[in-house]
Amino acid sequence: MRDHMAKRHTRRDVRREATRGVVLEAAREVFLSQGYQGATIKMIADRAGVSAGTVLNAEPSKAALLIAIMRGHYESVAETRGNLESALAGRAGDRLSALLQLLMDAQLRQTELVSAAIGHSWLVQDETYQRAFDSMDFAWEPVRRALAAGVESGEFRRDLDQRVAFGAIVDLFMGSLRECRRAGGEDPHTALTARLALLVQGMAAQSGAA
Repeated sequence: MRDHMAKRHTRRDVRREATRGVVLEAAREVFLSQGYQGATIKMIADRAGVSAGTVLNAEPSKAALLIAIMRGHYESVAETRGNLESALAGRAGDRLSALLQLLMDAQLRQTELVSAAIGHSWLVQDETYQRAFDSMDFAWEPVRRALAAGVESGEFRRDLDQRVAFGAIVDLFMGSLRECRRAGGEDPHTALTARLALLVQGMAAQSGAA
């Protein structure tokens, strides 16, 4: 009897996860076609072929749907960057650049969703949402490790405040990414290369590589 209940529970879980996957994909499509602000739960339900209640069973709000989609996106990015990180060699600045350019590629494929997630985290005082958004910080771990490795190897200054340096990297990355949303903006990859070069020069040890 217990085995029968376990199997039934497993089948139910599989169906629930399958439905959640359909809902998240429908939400992603609606967000991309209508924009985050223009999307509604009804639109997402219609796209998924389910009820609005089923959509809200998958995630409790439109913001939660966005976060779930973005988390999947960042997990994919983190896996790709982990593979790249293990294959990288050479100067610390070059390793940082390769990792950040890969992240830029990934963000530019999801510009509408990334912009909505960042904008919501800035404009809405929602502690639960902010914690969820902050939890995706794991995608930046390869950058932190490359920064630490540069200090350890002596390429970057020994007295470098890595927390401040990492914050500067994130800021210049976000600024470069924003170029794609500005009328007549610079190519984000070009902007990132130029800005990172200046930062790496400032972080370099006197006898290290700039």
